[in-house]
Amino acid sequence: MTVQQIALLVTPPALLISTQITFRWAGRTLGPRWGYLCGFLSYWGIWCLAVPWRLLGKQGIAALFVVGTHLIGQPMWVGAVLLSLPLLLGYGYAFPRVVRGADLTLLVASAALAAINAVLEELLWRGAYIATFHDSWLLGVAYPAVGFGIWHLSPQVIHPNPAPGGKLSFVAVSVVIGLMWGWVAFAASSILMTSIVHLLFDFSGLGARVYLRYSEGKPSPAT
Repeated sequence: MTVQQIALLVTPPALLISTQITFRWAGRTLGPRWGYLCGFLSYWGIWCLAVPWRLLGKQGIAALFVVGTHLIGQPMWVGAVLLSLPLLLGYGYAFPRVVRGADLTLLVASAALAAINAVLEELLWRGAYIATFHDSWLLGVAYPAVGFGIWHLSPQVIHPNPAPGGKLSFVAVSVVIGLMWGWVAFAASSILMTSIVHLLFDFSGLGARVYLRYSEGKPSPAT
């Protein structure tokens, strides 16, 4: 087993421990609004960007966004369904609840946050794993999907999921979505489509509400 493979195997538990500490400290020190942002900035910068950059390099990262012969893998209908289902959840359940009263500032800020979170999370949780474990569905898709879901416990230290089932339901949904997107990324050998769908899904929650102090309720943590 290579050093790169070992590094990615220890990433999920190490990430969970470090982000739990960061969100707890930032929440107590900076308050819920800016502590939440501080926690995500640390997560994005250290784990979602620095780790893949160190393991894959600039060219390896660029290759993850190149579309091969199969845009969403084969059979195509499976990939299309797996990409569509999370969007039906986001725009059928979350979006109608949060869009009331939204203005242009909220929409633009939420789109920017969604783009940053989506691309960086796909780079780590899908891209780095499919590039490193390209011959193993278990380690290239299933293992990071579980890690992707469990990591969502950390931002909920500050903003717990208000939906039925609380923290655990959010983790469970994230694991399932991670498996769906992981299948597509693994089959297509690319994270281009999953990054686009991830962006759209995150936007459906209008995540900038937590920073702009909108009154529609607590935001769901970014996925």
